[in-house]
Amino acid sequence: MISFFRKSAFAVLLTGSLVACGTWQPQPQKVETHAICNAIYYWRTTFELTAVDESFLQRHNIKRIYLRMFDVAAEFNPDTDSYEAVPIATTRFLPDEFTMQVLKDIEIVPTVYITLDALRAMQGDEAKYAELIVERLRAMASYNDCGKIREMQFDCDWTASTRASYAKVCRIACKSLHTDSIALSTTIRLHQLAEDAPPVDCGVLMLYNTGALKNPDTRNSILDIDDVRPYLHKRKCDIPLDYAYPTFGWGVKFHDGKFQRIVTHPETELLGEGDTIRIERPTADDVLAVKTLVEKELGIPSRCNILYHLDKEQLKYYTDNEIAEIYARR
Repeated sequence: MISFFRKSAFAVLLTGSLVACGTWQPQPQKVETHAICNAIYYWRTTFELTAVDESFLQRHNIKRIYLRMFDVAAEFNPDTDSYEAVPIATTRFLPDEFTMQVLKDIEIVPTVYITLDALRAMQGDEAKYAELIVERLRAMASYNDCGKIREMQFDCDWTASTRASYAKVCRIACKSLHTDSIALSTTIRLHQLAEDAPPVDCGVLMLYNTGALKNPDTRNSILDIDDVRPYLHKRKCDIPLDYAYPTFGWGVKFHDGKFQRIVTHPETELLGEGDTIRIERPTADDVLAVKTLVEKELGIPSRCNILYHLDKEQLKYYTDNEIAEIYARR
């Protein structure tokens, strides 16, 4: 496992003292948010674009990919008898000539997922970790020829007990990125709408995984308009928001009513006595109903609608007209 502290192209030696937490307020914007366009997430551990991917990107005029570079998780260090935040599940780039040609026309937004346990492990060392995360994202983007970087994104389901640490991490990251006119965005879960925004330039409201996955009575944990509606009247988060919509599905397996696991290919899953699978896949009508509601309550997206995510096996369930409707700015 790669450690942040290993001397490599993806780690840096930092000096300096901690920056005070300050108040949980958005940092004054110092960089302009970039162009309005269609966008999509890429959330796999290998990055390789196929002709099918290229065709989809071109048909829908997609000009921005939010590309997950790595996760940050907590790992126990026996030498210090404590948990440390470390990068895991780093995306491998398969830089064939075809992929590199497609990248010339696509803006990449390097994205990192930070677990709650990692955020807790950062407490007291937020400034150090913020710099390490940013430098690793910079190094990966440069090494893999991702072009001019205008934005980076942090994905974190922060809570009341970790919001102060996340504020510190975001504030230090913003300060570093703004020196090169790079914006910092964050994902926003529905429950976070009622909170003050983290100190970043902009956000993406995640309109998927809205329900209780492990509850056997849940109709569709990926997207249900009844799960979304109550949160939209409680907005306190005051940064510019884009919206991310689901174009994927899965199965949720239960045994005697108890959650077992997510099933990627439910059609081939063998079931024993007491086993059931709840099939979840939002239809285009489901997504468009939520889109209409969100835009009515919160307004149109600041810059873009975003699909989650670029996967031909998932996207085949939606027609080009349906995808165009989800992307449409009214």
